[in-house]
Amino acid sequence: MNAISRRALTVGAGLALVWGVVGLAMGQSTTDSGGRVLAKGPGYSIVATSPGSGSQAAAGAAKVTDAPLETLHEPIVCQGQRVLSIDDRDIRFDGNAITAEDGCELHISNSRISAGGIAIRARDASVHIENSEIEGRKASIDATGAAQIYAEASTFKGAARRLGQAAIHDLGNNDWL
Repeated sequence: MNAISRRALTVGAGLALVWGVVGLAMGQSTTDSGGRVLAKGPGYSIVATSPGSGSQAAAGAAKVTDAPLETLHEPIVCQGQRVLSIDDRDIRFDGNAITAEDGCELHISNSRISAGGIAIRARDASVHIENSEIEGRKASIDATGAAQIYAEASTFKGAARRLGQAAIHDLGNNDWL
């Protein structure tokens, strides 16, 4: 490639960059959601939106579940070195809902759990709750022993109790009612 072609290519690339920045500064680059594109590249796009724009991301809440309502009369129990995952479920219990104990690792996501008694009872277990609604008439969470509860982007209705070395880790975007 000769020197004139290289210079023309460099100038062309420079002009394209300048026009892109000018267009961005003038707010001409928009997305379907009405936001301004701040940065864009392969595999990512950063968009500025106004508060209250009506998008789910701006509202900070995601839909929990569209699953059909299930009614159970006995609690779900996880014991020992097991992993139990409850995803995209809407379950109502007459009494206590879920018991995790003795090393169980429980993951609840995108679900709605409603209990006439205690919604989640954990003893020496690890419980991860994400984007869910947990409601218990007596308590939403009852953690004892060395139980570790990790909650993110969820709503809890009812007392959250812990005893001994048990810990409830609020990872953000939770509502404790």
